[in-house]
Amino acid sequence: MLENLGAVERRVYAAYWDDGLLDMFAAVGVLAIGLFWLRDWAAAAVIVPAWLVPLWKPVRVRFIEPRLGAVQFTKERERRNTRRLKLTIYFGIACLVLGLELYFLRDRLSISPSVSMIAGLPALLLAVMSVIAAILVSSGRFLVYSAVLVVVAVVGALNDWHPGLILATAGACNLAIAVVVLTGFLRENPSGLEAPND
Repeated sequence: MLENLGAVERRVYAAYWDDGLLDMFAAVGVLAIGLFWLRDWAAAAVIVPAWLVPLWKPVRVRFIEPRLGAVQFTKERERRNTRRLKLTIYFGIACLVLGLELYFLRDRLSISPSVSMIAGLPALLLAVMSVIAAILVSSGRFLVYSAVLVVVAVVGALNDWHPGLILATAGACNLAIAVVVLTGFLRENPSGLEAPND
């Protein structure tokens, strides 16, 4: 019986992320980081996650839970989720800082294969994070987001785009996908106050 509960919890955990809200937050984060960087506010880009994380719960409570209800995972799953989320956020901030450092040090680095490729490094590092997110939340959509980041990073770097433009472009593309996912979820799962569309 406990094995069945574990399987049910794994399925519920995977379904928990299918609403598109995490997609939206991730895409807005990448877009905001890119826009800040384009405005030469790279330091502000580092704190974008700190701005978005506190908004997660209220937005989820307001828009998602009225449609599906609140999910209460076991304490062990909650601890694991919290630990993984913290590690992912720390890794993401470290990747972003590394990307910023390499970009600003690009003239002093003696890298023979096209130094302009360094402009794509922040997006490539975020693509790695997106793959990690795909594994953590059991969602293949994040592999698509990763692919978008990689393609835009390579195209942008080869065309001498600013790293902020690369991130903003990838963020905008991923935001478009996230909007489709989230609006589909909202349409298919009306809140208790809305009449379902037939």
